[in-house]
Amino acid sequence: MRKIVFVTGNEYKFQVAVEALKPYGIELEQIRLETPEIQSTKVEDVAGFSAKWVSEKLDRPAVLTDAGYYIQALCGFPGPFIKWVNSWLTAENYVKLMEGKVDRKIVVKECLAYCEPGKEPVVFVGEFVGQMAEKVGAKGTTPINEVFIPEGFDRVESEISREEMVKFWGTSGNWQKLGEYLKI
Repeated sequence: MRKIVFVTGNEYKFQVAVEALKPYGIELEQIRLETPEIQSTKVEDVAGFSAKWVSEKLDRPAVLTDAGYYIQALCGFPGPFIKWVNSWLTAENYVKLMEGKVDRKIVVKECLAYCEPGKEPVVFVGEFVGQMAEKVGAKGTTPINEVFIPEGFDRVESEISREEMVKFWGTSGNWQKLGEYLKI
């Protein structure tokens, strides 16, 4: 069985990955590690750089994910800077920014980067679609999940069960793409 380090502090992400990679005989070890994050408008560049850094630092195959939330009415803001923007803005601030906006579409671009020591990262990208809520929902883990309504749901992410969200986030196909790639 192949073992890969997955750098994440997010239990949702870890659970999604474990379930998706089971059929491929790939075991994940969760590690919490602060990684350097380059500043780029492309989430693929951010994830690839971090995966390479981790694989070199730990001298082991490593995988990580990064996501960007692209709010259409705000010209794609905050994009790959979601982590930082979530530390500055509240859910109420997001709602205020969207006042009077008709297009409430949010595209979430999820990037999975895998890297082995001494090699270049391999990157897979998937997208999710949703809407910006008109009012703040239940308290969540981040401001964006208090106002993001995933496609197929009628409530914000913070009000959706963990099981439903694990299923939703698992639909990008990125983990399956990694599983297929590693079978080669």
